[in-house]
Amino acid sequence: MELSKNSLFPIPIDDYPKLFDYVLSTQGLIYFHNLKRDYVLGRNLNLDEYNKLRLLYVYYATSNRNPVEVSVWQDICKTLDEKRIFEKNMYQSKEDLKKETLILPNPEYRSGYYRKHVEFVKEKMKSQ
Repeated sequence: MELSKNSLFPIPIDDYPKLFDYVLSTQGLIYFHNLKRDYVLGRNLNLDEYNKLRLLYVYYATSNRNPVEVSVWQDICKTLDEKRIFEKNMYQSKEDLKKETLILPNPEYRSGYYRKHVEFVKEKMKSQ
C-alpha cells in the first residue's frame, strides 16, 4: 500500500495498534472527543491540553486502524507547530493522562516499531 493511503507507511494498517504504548480508556475517549471538539470550534486550549490532544489523537487513530484519522492528527501537529504551539512538557501531560486513567497500557504495543515509519520519512526527506 502506498503512502497516500497509509499515513504511517511502511507500517501495515493492521499493525497500527502495535505502534504506541497506550490506548484510550472509555473516559479517555470522552475526554478526547471533548478536546477535539474544542479544537475544531477554535477554542483556545492551554499547552497541556494541546499536548494531550496530540497524544490522545494518535492513540485513538492507530488503535482504530484509521489512516484518515492519522492524517488528521499529522495535520493538527503541523498546524500547531506553524502556530508556534510546540510540544513542551509532553512527559507530564502523558503522566497526567495515565494518573487519571484516561489512557491505559497497550497490550499490543511493540517497542521500537514506530521507528520504522520515522526512518522511512527521514530517508524520503533526504532523497528530495
